[in-house]
Amino acid sequence: MSNNYETVLRRYMEALGASDYATIKSLFAEDGTVTSPFLGLMPARDFFDRLGVATKGNVITPIDVFLPSGDQQHAVAYFRYDWTVNDGTLITFNVMDLFEFQPGTDKVGALILIYDTHPIRQTAGNKYES
Repeated sequence: MSNNYETVLRRYMEALGASDYATIKSLFAEDGTVTSPFLGLMPARDFFDRLGVATKGNVITPIDVFLPSGDQQHAVAYFRYDWTVNDGTLITFNVMDLFEFQPGTDKVGALILIYDTHPIRQTAGNKYES
């Protein structure tokens, strides 16, 4: 399945850039999770619903994709995220999203978002809150 991982990561970045959360959620297993520096561990469907409510628009600039060697079941999407939240604030940061795939599938079982929240909190606060 690892040869499909790059396709999944690229579809994810394209869908995120288009604010197409239905497509993003379709990439996940039913019990898929997201771990976010701001929100902690939560079901992927709930996370992307919440992100959709907080978002006015996204621009994704892919930097790189890191694929596994051997039989590993993870991959990383590295990109610049220009996130415009509902109040119009633009938040820009680089993020590495670590995808862990369910064994024998190309469905995402877990996604871990890796980025530095300090500059975001200093300039914009917690934009997930209303």
